[in-house]
Amino acid sequence: MVNFLFKKSYNFNNFNNVKYDHLWGSKGVFTTVRVVGRSPRYIFLKEHLSQLNKSLKKQNINFVLTEKKLLELIPHQLNIKKFNHLLRIAVKQNLISISLRSRLTPSNNFQCQLVNYQRANARLKNLHYKKILSLQKNIDMQKKEILFYSKKMILEGSTTNLIMIKNNQMIVPKGNYYRGITMNYLLKKFTNKYTYKSITSSDLLSADEIILVGSGKGVVKVSSIPQIKWFSSSTKMFKRLSSIYEAQLKL
Repeated sequence: MVNFLFKKSYNFNNFNNVKYDHLWGSKGVFTTVRVVGRSPRYIFLKEHLSQLNKSLKKQNINFVLTEKKLLELIPHQLNIKKFNHLLRIAVKQNLISISLRSRLTPSNNFQCQLVNYQRANARLKNLHYKKILSLQKNIDMQKKEILFYSKKMILEGSTTNLIMIKNNQMIVPKGNYYRGITMNYLLKKFTNKYTYKSITSSDLLSADEIILVGSGKGVVKVSSIPQIKWFSSSTKMFKRLSSIYEAQLKL
């Protein structure tokens, strides 16, 4: 069960506090930021805000969220000894909503479920997520992720990006989907060591590893995809990517 520490909404013209609205289904965008440490440290916050503001511009929403303003909006009297949380920031015309919830640690025996679906305007982290939320209600998100495919091509997870490993080569799906902050960070560490390719479910069968990455889940090794009878045969690249990501959390 999700444990929220706070949920707040503000009119972004004057930043007056208004009744909370999660904004799902609205025309707008959102981002989710990992929060760690004894005093809160917001992982990749500058990158998240940059991406959020670019997306707002593409949605013709005349608003720019600065780091200074965001930190002013976050309640400071939080009784937390050590943060392991997720900060969600959602914006539509005239309204910004922020919430902080406990992060759920993914299982060591993690599975994926394939679903034929593609998000609308998929290169943006938009708020048209009601279909995805309804799918997520039917699974334990600590133990399983939904992998979307369209026209037989693997795209993205419901909260993650996918990296396939075959013969020590990193393969990233081609296609119309959102490239997340965590994946972009990790790929920059492996310049010229990854390729973009169209990936089908049949291609997944030949993978040595399937790795999911995202702000909420971090870096997760997929143990199996029961639908296609795929099972992981290695953890070599997972250990490398996880080590790089964990080092960023400890800076």
